[in-house]
Amino acid sequence: MKRLVPAAVLLSIALMFTSCSASKDTTPERVSGGQTKVAASENKASPDNGKNTSENSFNITYNGVRIGLDEETEPIVKAIGKDYTYTENPSCAYVGIDYTYDYKSFIIYAQEKNGKIVVNTIEVRDDSVDCGGIKIGQTLDDAKKVYGEPSSVEELGIIYIKDGKKLQFATDGTGKIIFVLYAHVTDD
Repeated sequence: MKRLVPAAVLLSIALMFTSCSASKDTTPERVSGGQTKVAASENKASPDNGKNTSENSFNITYNGVRIGLDEETEPIVKAIGKDYTYTENPSCAYVGIDYTYDYKSFIIYAQEKNGKIVVNTIEVRDDSVDCGGIKIGQTLDDAKKVYGEPSSVEELGIIYIKDGKKLQFATDGTGKIIFVLYAHVTDD
């Protein structure tokens, strides 16, 4: 039962980032062309060099393919493979479609930006995904050794914020990482 409560809390956190809220105005700020205002990235899907550098913000790598926010999904999906469940749904956070690529080890949430489908959020589920040297199953202390002191500490995890993006490590309550979220910083 003790493990069920943190799992339920973690699930509610994940749903908070991917679902609509009827009680809040979730309409993001619009910029030219009707697009939402998000941080731009020049990262490209490529084999990871294993280093967490400032120009890369945070590194999420699966089978040698780096997955970054604001990168086009097509070359990432092509490099990783088509072993995923794909869905499209009208977005409740902005005018457009939410695209979901649900792999066994992670989920890529994408949206249209400047006429291209780009990565908006990544949820990591297991230890086959490298988060800049940290994997599911390691501890928050391991994450602190790699990333330094977190930007914020929560009851069940820590968050790092850099270049308008956040990397969140959630635990099972014992300090063991069970979930990683990589997303844009929002005003929520």
